[in-house]
Amino acid sequence: MSDDRSVKIAISDNGVGIPAENLTRIFNHGFTTREHGHGFALHSGALAAKQLGGALTVQSDGPGLGATFIWNYPAMAGKTNS
Repeated sequence: MSDDRSVKIAISDNGVGIPAENLTRIFNHGFTTREHGHGFALHSGALAAKQLGGALTVQSDGPGLGATFIWNYPAMAGKTNS
């Protein structure tokens, strides 16, 4: 049985924003813009979301305009823990 419902959690900030050229790379393993960064955290988060059947995405209108990270997870309607 297919169910199109989902849970969506969005976290927004008004921080430094993300340049358009980085939006397609931000979840890549090892990608970072920080001097001492490793590029593991967002990659790991995206993998975890995928393993749970969902997705982690990002939206930003560019530098200085903040960003929104969105976790979309399919609803588990009708499922129970036994």
